[in-house]
Amino acid sequence: MAASENMLSAGAQHALQDMVELEMYLLSQPQQTPWPMLPRRNKKPPQARKAYNNPVESSTAKELVERGFIEATSSRTFVVSRSGYQFFEREMKPHFSTINEGQE
Repeated sequence: MAASENMLSAGAQHALQDMVELEMYLLSQPQQTPWPMLPRRNKKPPQARKAYNNPVESSTAKELVERGFIEATSSRTFVVSRSGYQFFEREMKPHFSTINEGQE
């Protein structure tokens, strides 16, 4: 697989990271309105941080849908798909772990 096929925009990377790490979902909006990101559970995950971008631009949400990294669970709610989790674990998590280690 070519490296360009694995590339996501920075906004899509941050949205996917937030959705995985903060256990969030997206609520679709009409037209080109940004999509709010909401918690999937009432309780915050341990060591919760603030989301990078909330709401998420509609173009970013569309990019994640087109790549198959988020999927609809109803007519308006979108969660991380299996392939989204796999992509995060394989392509993004090792990169973010390296960056965070360098900041300590």
